[in-house]
Amino acid sequence: MMRAMASALLLLAPSALARSLSCVSTPGLAVDADGAPSSYRLDGKGLSNTCDGVFAVVGGVAHTQKNDTLHWQELCQDHWKRATASGDYSQVRIVGFQTDAHGRPIVQGPGDPLPGKAFVTTTKLTIPGAPDHAQRHYVDAGEIPYVVLSSAYASAHRLAPGDLVAVYRPKTGRLAYGVYGDCCSIGEASIRLHQDLGSNPLVTQPDGVLRAKRGISDRVVFVALTGAHTTATPDAGAWRSEIKLKGDAALQALGGLNAVKACNVRPS
Repeated sequence: MMRAMASALLLLAPSALARSLSCVSTPGLAVDADGAPSSYRLDGKGLSNTCDGVFAVVGGVAHTQKNDTLHWQELCQDHWKRATASGDYSQVRIVGFQTDAHGRPIVQGPGDPLPGKAFVTTTKLTIPGAPDHAQRHYVDAGEIPYVVLSSAYASAHRLAPGDLVAVYRPKTGRLAYGVYGDCCSIGEASIRLHQDLGSNPLVTQPDGVLRAKRGISDRVVFVALTGAHTTATPDAGAWRSEIKLKGDAALQALGGLNAVKACNVRPS
């Protein structure tokens, strides 16, 4: 019975298959470097600016890009400087890297890629077999194509961390697959997924620091591949192969790239 149903699905016209897809678009794709060992360095010269993952807390309120567009970065820099000098991190909210029970940032240690040089940056999806406070416990944005999803999108499509999403870029016709790796808003993806879409997100600044900052400014389409799950593993090559294999199979069952192109896309 199940085999007959699968065969019938594959015989449907692309337009019919497209109606079964849930396609959501965003006006661009930002870069998420979380999980990359060099994302947040102690000297501030990582792939991410320190204030990408830290907010100043003033009067109990965290000042972010959304609620304080003019001063959030200046406040962050000031509060972060004071926190690192005093060891009191109560006036900052750290969201980009891991903290201990007292709110102090955790530095990579023995067995990690950059011991003593970078903070442990985290992702929602984790890799079994490594301690929680080790960098290798988290998904490397430079090695694994992952997407950042909102909890609402993940819940609506029954996606759990490790499940697959297809990402299509109409301007170039490029398609890539990413695991649900981090939260909590749709419209971001890892360094590796940007590269899989044919975009180089790495920019060398005038001071020589390499940042993961060049996002995609044209529209991208997300297609949930509900039921397609991958197993997180420290073997990045094997994991990427599984992502590609299972992504291709899941999308083909829904009509392939032609179905995505014909999909009735709605904004996120």
